[in-house]
Amino acid sequence: MKSGSWPYIVFIYLCGLAGSASLGVLGPVAGDIATGFTVTPQDVGLAIAGQLLPLAVAGFPLGWLIDRVGVRAAIHMALLGIALTAAGNGFSPSFDLFRGSLFLQGVCFVGIMTSGQVSLMLTTSGKRQVQAITLWSTAVPIGYGVGLLMVSSFAGTAAWRTVFSVHAGVTAMLFLVSLVLPATRAQEDNAGQGGIGSVLRNPRVLRLGFALALGSIAGLGTSAVLPMYLQQSLNIEPSLSARTLAIASLAGVVGSILVGTLLAKGWPAMRVACLVAIVAVGGALITFSPGTSWNWAAAGVVLIQLAGGGAIALCFTVLPRLLSHPAQSGIATGLVGQISGIGASLSAPLFFAALGLQNSLLLAGLVVVSWAGLLLLLPVRRLASSLGAH
Repeated sequence: MKSGSWPYIVFIYLCGLAGSASLGVLGPVAGDIATGFTVTPQDVGLAIAGQLLPLAVAGFPLGWLIDRVGVRAAIHMALLGIALTAAGNGFSPSFDLFRGSLFLQGVCFVGIMTSGQVSLMLTTSGKRQVQAITLWSTAVPIGYGVGLLMVSSFAGTAAWRTVFSVHAGVTAMLFLVSLVLPATRAQEDNAGQGGIGSVLRNPRVLRLGFALALGSIAGLGTSAVLPMYLQQSLNIEPSLSARTLAIASLAGVVGSILVGTLLAKGWPAMRVACLVAIVAVGGALITFSPGTSWNWAAAGVVLIQLAGGGAIALCFTVLPRLLSHPAQSGIATGLVGQISGIGASLSAPLFFAALGLQNSLLLAGLVVVSWAGLLLLLPVRRLASSLGAH
């Protein structure tokens, strides 16, 4: 398997799917977990939150570790960790051990998502890099859906723990294949050229992190608040709005692919960013306009998801162009991921606070301000007009 080849890219993508699937399997068996361990739904909710906590705290230190041990070793450790913690989820005799296993799995999830992205940044370039990172930007939503499919046969049955064993087995097989991955020479050849200080002194990397954080606030905040908002404003049942959101989430994958295609064809990054922002703001204004109909609201949700996926693909593609040395890739990717993770954790409180004021225009205003901030912070004006040309 040659570094940077399409078989290599596809395998790294499969690793990302396996990591993301760990997020998708939990929701449908939350009730089974509560019953099995004789705990409250609130306890289960806190345990699931613990799995997501590493998104906001682990990215930077794990990025530093990846730059120290190398991408290949980091992928090995992350895959093995996911397999072991998935097995732990299935066999934990107590809820405290189960909760601890979920937290460790969250750390490994951040590890595989960071090391996977770094591996694609280091082993590809030009048009192929744009295509590879665009594909990578769809790993979380598609992997989440894979997790939902995996758990669908076990949720609500006495065999609910089996899904964790299945997940552990699949990830263990990926770990075995990963043992034959080639070394990432670009990182080894630039050893000593990176460092935490050099990344922290790069204002464009920090700007990209905060830009992606604003995109996360707008996208995740909207998704979190929509079921309750639609119930209050249009008397739409939460189950219907949840199904609509699930279907609309596929638009995020389409948005990622469209943005990657435009960048690969030579569209300037700033023009793509403006197009994505216009789509997002348009979707928010349609969805949150007073008196809007259900059909228009659903269309607005699709536009919001479309733009969210596009923003992730754009930011992921821009990041390698901001670094002076490939050896900075791990720290930079971890830093950007951690900053955006903090934004993601703030999204629901902000939007639910706005919902509590019962002012739909305030919700739309949050989206508009977030996207305006993203455009102002996005460090693309000094980049080559065609990201796919280098």
